[in-house]
Amino acid sequence: MKKMVTLRIPLFLFALGVSLFLSNFVKESSASNLVYLVILISLIVIFEKTKLSEKKVHILYGVLIGISGLAIEFLSEPGDYLQFLSNGL
Repeated sequence: MKKMVTLRIPLFLFALGVSLFLSNFVKESSASNLVYLVILISLIVIFEKTKLSEKKVHILYGVLIGISGLAIEFLSEPGDYLQFLSNGL
């Protein structure tokens, strides 16, 4: 039997990464915070309204979507992950 998972959590991780990446294009920090929230909420609403977050897929695809969101976040702010790894070692 195949393990299936809904896309709600993987799409949330993907939305976090994409919204952080896109908000970095705004130069002012206060506007950047607002843009981050607007993009994040917009993506979540789009996923819910189109019922994309309710789709069931194989667990491997869900993990890949979640990892791709984290990878996008890492590309936009690599210093956060490097600092976390240096403090952990």
